[in-house]
Amino acid sequence: MIDSTCVIVRRPPGEETSSLGIRTAYATLMSAIDTKTLFIDDGIYNLLSDKGYNADMLREIIGAEGDVYCTRESMELRGFSEEDLVEGVNMVSEEEVARIIEGCESVGLF
Repeated sequence: MIDSTCVIVRRPPGEETSSLGIRTAYATLMSAIDTKTLFIDDGIYNLLSDKGYNADMLREIIGAEGDVYCTRESMELRGFSEEDLVEGVNMVSEEEVARIIEGCESVGLF
């Protein structure tokens, strides 16, 4: 049985893939699987506090003590700051991404 997973979301809101990734993260977390959700590239647009369903689901994940990360580089490239994000998102460097992924038994890319 898998005890930990990392769900990577790299697609923006409006694409079903991003919502599927967020729902997968929520489902694995609710199944008592240690879940880390990582947003990279255009996936960071899902983290903006005004993004409706995806932002609401992320608040649920964070409220259930799920770990949500985004890369600082993806945010800076798009001109966003930590204040633009859903509260509780952890900013990490691209170097830290490898550590997060290596610490999980399973990885899903959305």
